[in-house]
Amino acid sequence: MNKKALALCVASVLTYSVPIMPVKAASNVYTSISDSNQVRTAGLISRYYITISASTSSKKIYISGTTQSNDIMKSIGYKDISIEHSSDGVHWDEEKPNDDLLKSDSSSYYLNNYAVSVKGGYYYRVSLTHYAKESGWFGSSQSVENTSNSVWVD
Repeated sequence: MNKKALALCVASVLTYSVPIMPVKAASNVYTSISDSNQVRTAGLISRYYITISASTSSKKIYISGTTQSNDIMKSIGYKDISIEHSSDGVHWDEEKPNDDLLKSDSSSYYLNNYAVSVKGGYYYRVSLTHYAKESGWFGSSQSVENTSNSVWVD
């Protein structure tokens, strides 16, 4: 009986001795949603997104995106860029790989309607890796995989 009373007393002290304090949401957190593009954050990369649009008359897709850091990076941009197509919008095949797009000694790389020619007759999307590498001998790097929205090109 004595052990039960002691256990109950310890449980009560632990439960009711924790101060209850109100929590205020941070007001300096960056959140943005525009044109269905959501900016995201992760580690060295402070903001990133990718989206595409299409011109059916010229059989081109236009890639827009952001890879941004809060500091100057030795290398920043986009790696493993793959243009993918699908006839049903579910099963995707690579139509063509593209060269990496990297900048040196910069804190950001913005793509604004970067044009890529495609065959047409499919849905298209872009898969890529946002990339940032710090300067210095022991500079770390970060890679974040991302896939755009899809668009139809006749």
